[in-house]
Amino acid sequence: MLSTLRKMSPVRLVLLSLFALTCFRIWYALSFDLIADEAYYWLWSKHLAASYRDKGPLVAWTIALGTTLFGDTVFGVRFFAVLLSSGTAWLLFVLARRLYDERVALWCLAVAIVMPLFAVGSVLMTIDSLSVPAWALAALIFWRIMQTNQTLDWFWLGLTIGVGFLAKFTNGVQFICIGLFLLWSKEHRRLLFSWKPLVAGVAFLIAITPVIWWNIQTGWVHVIALHTRSGVKGSFGIHPLELLRFVGEQFGVISPVLFAGIVIAAVALLIKRHTDLRTRFLLSQCLPVFGLFLFFSINKAGKANWTAPALITALIFTVVFWRELVARKPAWRYGVMAALGVAGVMTLALHTMDLLRLPQKYDIMHRARGWNDFGAHLQTTREKNQATLLIGSHYSIASLMAFYLPDRPVTYMPPSTYGSSQFSLWPSYEVQPATRALYVAWTPDAIPETLTNQFSNIRLVDDFWAQHNGRPMNRFFVYLCTP
Repeated sequence: MLSTLRKMSPVRLVLLSLFALTCFRIWYALSFDLIADEAYYWLWSKHLAASYRDKGPLVAWTIALGTTLFGDTVFGVRFFAVLLSSGTAWLLFVLARRLYDERVALWCLAVAIVMPLFAVGSVLMTIDSLSVPAWALAALIFWRIMQTNQTLDWFWLGLTIGVGFLAKFTNGVQFICIGLFLLWSKEHRRLLFSWKPLVAGVAFLIAITPVIWWNIQTGWVHVIALHTRSGVKGSFGIHPLELLRFVGEQFGVISPVLFAGIVIAAVALLIKRHTDLRTRFLLSQCLPVFGLFLFFSINKAGKANWTAPALITALIFTVVFWRELVARKPAWRYGVMAALGVAGVMTLALHTMDLLRLPQKYDIMHRARGWNDFGAHLQTTREKNQATLLIGSHYSIASLMAFYLPDRPVTYMPPSTYGSSQFSLWPSYEVQPATRALYVAWTPDAIPETLTNQFSNIRLVDDFWAQHNGRPMNRFFVYLCTP
């Protein structure tokens, strides 16, 4: 068996490995429940539209296709996430091989597999499942443009970035990355002032037409959403702890030693190898993204996954830097082994968290467990109180109720400001004299004023922990609301 693998070409080895990894990830994807965002996006897919309050439409469209093929199941929601993660791995391999060689490409693939962010993110249907492969494909197309400068490639570049933008607005930053590279690279600077980037711009606008049309129809809700997510309220403040929190989360999702290796590689290459075309290309596809979110995190920490697209080229230049350093100074191989080992242990721990049976406060996967029990328990409470209306205190609860209750009911949030959530853009409920509503919240006595204005009687009727294998995962408070 080993001799057969040694004789196998790198391409065949990668394809075989990705097939095996895809099979494993499909199995693993079915071993835990949906997370809140997945349920939220699934609910979007039941209200197909040109766009949505928080994000572009691509995640909802993809889930709609998956559930059409496989039903409203965890498998249906996550099926394309697993396939796309394998596609991303292949694109990473191809890009690294074209820039350097097959050995570098294999190492890049190995690092990506053990990185916690990619390993767990590969089975979740989130916007990153669509954004990252689009970013990788656009980077591959742009590198080809640097070799051929074909007009059609510029069109495909803009279209690919546009498709990524339909998933995650961060993908639009890739145009900035490309512009900075062309400014930085003297031999390619003329392209920035040619007509060909306009072709990419036109293709991009064609791709994002649904988002533009939707914003015109809804009063530019995305402007409201982006302002909220930026954390800038009134004025931009300087909060060092927020910046440290963001950096700390990067160490957590990438793994401490590996992220340190990325930072060291980026700084060293920027100082010593900035004249190399490939180095400039890789850094320009990464640093602007990190720089942007570092800047906003001075005011309010960004989410740990926001930098995910930038990690495609970060992995490549990190592998290149450390391979060359180990070749010159073999003692550094222990540092490389430590980085891979720590990342691998973290990823293994995430995959076996359920077997460890940790207490809820230490189980970072607890928000992806216990939802079947949540649905069963809430259904009992619903029948006992003859509830006719279901309201969640947060979009996550409302979405998970809709997915895990047996009849997949329509759920709501309390009335809120237009554009504050996707629920505020959908038809709300009407309170009738016979209405009996269940209000489900994470915390006790968190009754919003809008709810007390609608219901004269609100009382606690249930307080329970959703269980998974006999262990408490998430606590809920259920209130019966009547006029």
